[in-house]
Amino acid sequence: MNEPISAKVVLLGESGVGKTSIINQFISKIFKPKNSTSLSAQFTSKVIDFPDYRKSIRFDIWDTVGQEKYRSLTKIFYKDAKIIIFVYDITTEYSFNALKEYWYNETVNNTEGNPIYALCANKYDLYEKQVVKNEDGMEFAKKINAIFQNTSAARDTGINNLFEKLGKKLLNPKIDLGMADKESIKLDKKNNNSNNEGKKGCC
Repeated sequence: MNEPISAKVVLLGESGVGKTSIINQFISKIFKPKNSTSLSAQFTSKVIDFPDYRKSIRFDIWDTVGQEKYRSLTKIFYKDAKIIIFVYDITTEYSFNALKEYWYNETVNNTEGNPIYALCANKYDLYEKQVVKNEDGMEFAKKINAIFQNTSAARDTGINNLFEKLGKKLLNPKIDLGMADKESIKLDKKNNNSNNEGKKGCC
């Protein structure tokens, strides 16, 4: 394969939604249950091969600070991004509303070109506490022409799938990836089976 294509990726969203955990799983397969809140932007990178396209992509990933007092500084990092990943916590409606009311508009007003968008519904392992419905996430993703993906950094679910979709979209902008989320369906089945097994042993 030729020299990897460089793609700047920026993760945006409120503090505590799991941006750092997603990156740690993608890069190092590490999950720390009590990650401290990021106080400064962090940079890391990873190369993924796409044999069907005979190309590889180096994802240069920026983990930004979600706290409101640092928002003005965050603009520096997503200005020239090729890929923007919006992350929200499915158990916190505020984190989803912030994407719709603030983060998305900020990128529209402050980015150059046409970055690829992705909407990441994180903490899917806590689906029993879910308050932001999948349908709402998918509807917003469709509205902003974004790739939708449920993820669980705790269980390392959906993260590789997300970056594979982003890579394919980067290499072939016209590709239709659809809205189906097979990784989430697998996770649902796994959780449901576990719950059923627990119920069998009860009473």
